[in-house]
Amino acid sequence: MVKKKKKKENKFYNILDYLKESALFLLISITLILIITNLLFIIKVDITSLHLPIIYILSIIIFIFYRKKENYKKSGISILIATIVFIISILSVGRIYDTTADGNTYHKLAVGALKNGWNPLYESVEEFKGNPFNILDDNVNVKWVDHYARGTETFGAVIYAFTNNIETAKVFNILWLFIGLFVSFWILKQMKIEEWKSILIACVLAFNPITMTHLTNLYLDGVLAISLFMIIMICSLKVKWEDKSNEIDNYLILAMAIIWCCNTKFNGFAFAAVFAGVLYLYRHIYNFIKNKKEFKKIFIKDSLFYIVTVFIAIIVVASNTYTKNFITHGHPFYPLFGKGHVDNMVNMEIPKSMKIKSHGEQFLISIFSMSENVAPTYETYINEPNLKVPFRVYRQEIANFNSPDLRVGGFGPLFSGIFILTIIGTIYVLIDLIRKKEYDKLILYGILLLTSIILILALDGSYWARYVPYVYLLPVYVLIYLMKQKSKVLNILSLIVIFLFAMNSGLILLSQVHYTYNMDKEINTNLKEFKKYSKNKKVNIRLKHHGIQGIEYNLDDKNLNNYKLVEDESLEKEGYYFYY
Repeated sequence: MVKKKKKKENKFYNILDYLKESALFLLISITLILIITNLLFIIKVDITSLHLPIIYILSIIIFIFYRKKENYKKSGISILIATIVFIISILSVGRIYDTTADGNTYHKLAVGALKNGWNPLYESVEEFKGNPFNILDDNVNVKWVDHYARGTETFGAVIYAFTNNIETAKVFNILWLFIGLFVSFWILKQMKIEEWKSILIACVLAFNPITMTHLTNLYLDGVLAISLFMIIMICSLKVKWEDKSNEIDNYLILAMAIIWCCNTKFNGFAFAAVFAGVLYLYRHIYNFIKNKKEFKKIFIKDSLFYIVTVFIAIIVVASNTYTKNFITHGHPFYPLFGKGHVDNMVNMEIPKSMKIKSHGEQFLISIFSMSENVAPTYETYINEPNLKVPFRVYRQEIANFNSPDLRVGGFGPLFSGIFILTIIGTIYVLIDLIRKKEYDKLILYGILLLTSIILILALDGSYWARYVPYVYLLPVYVLIYLMKQKSKVLNILSLIVIFLFAMNSGLILLSQVHYTYNMDKEINTNLKEFKKYSKNKKVNIRLKHHGIQGIEYNLDDKNLNNYKLVEDESLEKEGYYFYY
């Protein structure tokens, strides 16, 4: 009986190994799409329908060459699995409409313009004449499109150019969920955590609340969160890095995670720099003290790695954002900083009662409040946060997660309870490490903890979940430590916490699926009627405000162009909601 069970377990873990290889191949292919597309911009080659198939084939060749020492059969099966995941993901998201305001403003405007031939390195989107409609009436969104980091939009535009369906552009969220799940599993295994425990923790990381709310829209914070998680885990692992067998893979994954994190959002650049930077310093201080013979060699190799990675991330891939912003406006983070900068959105959206609070107080109020879109700009919502008893879940707050962008309580209806358990768990971990005199682990844990606390206290937006993804790692650090222990009691407590994580993300996903299903039915009906009415006469389309015009790309994809946009501020909804 034992032998049979062992055979079954080996089969299961072999499957996980194939899935890990598939995730690595997908990460390589999407990163190559990002790098090559931006390199081609430099030589004035715009995005075409050939970008995706050519770069994907190139990725296959590179991956097979990279894995040449291993079984070709394994590489082939892994590539096949990855390709199936890629195709199914594209077909799935292509049938779902992004109904969000941000999705239908600057995200679709950027994706659509890039697909239609806009070269962001040599012209502004205002100067670009290839759009099927005029976007110049909406100056605010034009500014975001021109200057924000646009890694996901560039990747999405390559997909859009191949499929001629702008909704397929958001496939990056599904792909990063798959990548995050199986690459995290592999990193956790290297931390000497059993396979079944590693896959459970990897599920907690991949199916996080931020990713769950962004699966069916063009929001990109889920990509930022998962890439940041990977950076922190690999850099933590790399402090000692005693097992050299996976060194090249780890360096490669770290480089790709940094490239994506920096090119997803401005704050992704900051988070990657802070966490990778402090862990880089600690690694070399540790090696100088513990391993002076190897210190110089490790320091040079590590430093060269970061120089090359940062060059690719900032100078090559971000040549048309950070580099261009610095040259043209004197600051890489323009328009949030520099001459002529605009007000920071996180300060504009904060509830009035929280404005007078410190960042730390704002954070705690948000954690222990009902999950709601509490903000001055949301007139139909209550404008102040409602504190609640931890672990209590209200039906309304589950329904509120049909929004991808909750200002308060955005980590989920159960996260306040998980956070209390995190505080207790953190105290236990610190005491246990001191008791066992494991000072190396204590310092590493303290660095990660202290860095997160400093960021919460120092940066604006600590109340808003998608702007503080590293907060989600605080309970995960405790979980990793507890699951590495041999104590049955600690393992059972860990499984209870994992169950709470699963319930928390599951409720969010349930809300998203229910809302998306209903909205898609409504939109498909709306589009069928619009097609019928616009056959014989020009139809006026009424939108909440003219800036939310990403739907025009959807209409263009379906060859529906007999209409005129009319702004109507009296409408209640904004996003992919139009009336005629």
